[in-house]
Amino acid sequence: MAMDSKSKIISYRGGMYLLLAILIISLIGGFITYHFSLLSHNSKISGIDEGIFYAILGVAAASIIIALTLAVRLNRNLKSLDRVATAMENGADIESMPNFANDELGDISRHIIDLYRRLREASSNAQREHDNAMHEHQEKLRIKRQLTNNINHELKTPVAAIQGYLETMTTSKDITPEERDIFIAKCYAHCQRLTQLLTDVSTITRLEDGSSRIERESVDLRAVIDEIASDVALLPDEKRMRMNITLPSPMPVMGNTSLLISIFKNLTDNAIAYSGGRDIYVKLLDESDAMYTISFADNGIGVDDDHIGHIFERFYRIDAGRSRKLGGTGLGLSIVKNSVLFHGGDITVGNRKAGGLEFVLTLPKASN
Repeated sequence: MAMDSKSKIISYRGGMYLLLAILIISLIGGFITYHFSLLSHNSKISGIDEGIFYAILGVAAASIIIALTLAVRLNRNLKSLDRVATAMENGADIESMPNFANDELGDISRHIIDLYRRLREASSNAQREHDNAMHEHQEKLRIKRQLTNNINHELKTPVAAIQGYLETMTTSKDITPEERDIFIAKCYAHCQRLTQLLTDVSTITRLEDGSSRIERESVDLRAVIDEIASDVALLPDEKRMRMNITLPSPMPVMGNTSLLISIFKNLTDNAIAYSGGRDIYVKLLDESDAMYTISFADNGIGVDDDHIGHIFERFYRIDAGRSRKLGGTGLGLSIVKNSVLFHGGDITVGNRKAGGLEFVLTLPKASN
């Protein structure tokens, strides 16, 4: 299309020069014919006739000058349009508008360039959206493959342990009742870990694939956290932490009850298992018309800066052996982050100056 436009520009320019040449030749020929006609009619040209002749000659010269001026001006527009057509043909971006005269051809040229720019912008936006969609699709596939591989890896450890204990109990004739009870208890512990892993994977899958089908309602967040605190109070002394809660009551949040429980249950379990502290602090930092800002902190040992940027990643463990020994699945904090994002909030984490970790998260308020 750009090539056709360029050919038309060249043809138009050639036709313009041809018409101008014909005009000049016609005027000159007319003047010569008129002059000799006067000479043949009357050998003595009167002053009036000669004045008329030179007046016509002056008008003709002025017409030629005007025609040349218009031709140069038109030629400048055509050259600029020719450059634009070449740029369009090569698919280049037109960074600056060429200098077109303020006439009909200039207006048309500017309109063509504006349309071309819009077309280029629309094409670029469409390509960008396509690239983003492809990247997002590839990223989802990568995450799903990674999740599948990690799940397979996590399943192998407890399954292999259960198989080993059962084989020992079925093949060994000298096993004592006390040893059998220990093996059964270990099998039960690994079964609990498998159950927790499958529950966590189910939660992650539900958040990713069925978030639009997860129901939301007004939930009293203070009641949810109080219930978790009552469960913590029943733990053995070596696992128990003091829950210091500074939240309004009631504290209505628009969300899903089970996911809100998952957020604060996982944060609590993480603090109990890994912080090494004795206290958990849950308090309201800020409140706007739409959101609550909540702090969840402990007074434990905190996390090294090298690890703190990865703790929301799936199956990321600071100490893999210790995490598995304590029954962690490696998905708890990932569930926390995804659940907060599901509710339209945000979550950050950092070490406290006084020691321990602090999670700051936002959750939407329920409308009155």
